[in-house]
Amino acid sequence: MAIGSMIMKIKPEAEESLRVSLEKIPGVSVEEKSPQGDLILLVEADNLGELHKLSQEIEKVEGVLGLYPSYVTTEDENA
Repeated sequence: MAIGSMIMKIKPEAEESLRVSLEKIPGVSVEEKSPQGDLILLVEADNLGELHKLSQEIEKVEGVLGLYPSYVTTEDENA
């Protein structure tokens, strides 16, 4: 499993619609809002490749200005 914490820069007026859109994407949750207005996301996927694809999908959501990973980890898939 791959897990990433990501900082999402957003258009301030799009926050509510973004939250609704993000809730519909499996493996994505909004964890926090920074004082600067950024959203902090937790993103989970089966592997690193799927995490990358999911990140690309998130970046296409209307109102997203940028998505920046701050932490990524993967479990040993051979264990």
